[in-house]
Amino acid sequence: MPSKGRVIAGKYRHRQLVALFDEKTRTTKDRVKEAVFSALGDTVKDTIILDLFAGTGALGIEALSRGAAQGIFCENDHKTHKILLDNLSIIEEPHYVYFADYRSVLSKIEKGVVSLVLIDPPYRYDINEIITEIMASKILKTPYTLVVESDKPYAGVVNNATIKQYKYGLTHITIIRGEL
Repeated sequence: MPSKGRVIAGKYRHRQLVALFDEKTRTTKDRVKEAVFSALGDTVKDTIILDLFAGTGALGIEALSRGAAQGIFCENDHKTHKILLDNLSIIEEPHYVYFADYRSVLSKIEKGVVSLVLIDPPYRYDINEIITEIMASKILKTPYTLVVESDKPYAGVVNNATIKQYKYGLTHITIIRGEL
C-alpha cells in the first residue's frame, strides 16, 4: 500500500516520496536513513552510487540529495519500479534505472566507477553471495563503501575492508569500507 516518505537532508530536503509497505517492500525508516548517512559523512559527495535493490529509491535519492554525482538504480518488481520512476522525477543529477535482476545489472555497469553501493535486498537473499558478486563484477572504485540493510547482523569478511555494524530496532546496518 503506497504511503508518503521524504528526503531527510540535502538538496532535496523535505521533498515527498511515495513509499511502499507490502509483503515484498519495506521502506527504510527516517531514523535509520539519518543514522546511515551520518555514518557515511562526506564520503557520499561526488560519488557514483548504486542502489542495488532500489525499491522506491529512498536510499539512492537521499545519497543524491547529499551530494552524490550520479545514481544507478536497480529494481525488478514491476509495481515498485513504477513508484521508483515517479520518485526519481525530482532528481536533476544523471541517473540510470534498470528493470532487471541485480546479477544482470552488475554485468552492465562500467568497471571501476561505483564508490558507494546501497544493498537493501528482500530478507530471503544471501548477503554474502550479493557482496561476492559485487566484488567479482569489478564495478567498484577505490576507496569503496558498501551499506547493507538486513534483518540480521552481517557475519562475513571482506578482504582489505573495515566493517562497522549498527542496530536500530529490528534493522541491522553494516557499513563496509575497503580498498581494492
